[in-house]
Amino acid sequence: MIRKKQREKIKEVLGYHYTDGVLKILKENKVTSRNGKPYGSSMIRNVFNGLNENEDIENAIIELFIRTQEDIRETEETRNRILGIS
Repeated sequence: MIRKKQREKIKEVLGYHYTDGVLKILKENKVTSRNGKPYGSSMIRNVFNGLNENEDIENAIIELFIRTQEDIRETEETRNRILGIS
């Protein structure tokens, strides 16, 4: 389960529009619900907010968080390189 402190940090990085990214990761990993259908945005939000538990969705949220942090870091490094900042 994603704890409150983790949720706050994740929300800082991902903002409020994270469900599409999580859905993409779930699709990449071929993760579906018990009945074989893709999860919906509401289920992802419920897991993120601690209303439901689902390890696959939690892992996808964390994966999106990590990917987003890496993208931010790369963007900052590129920006600094262009501006000549060490």
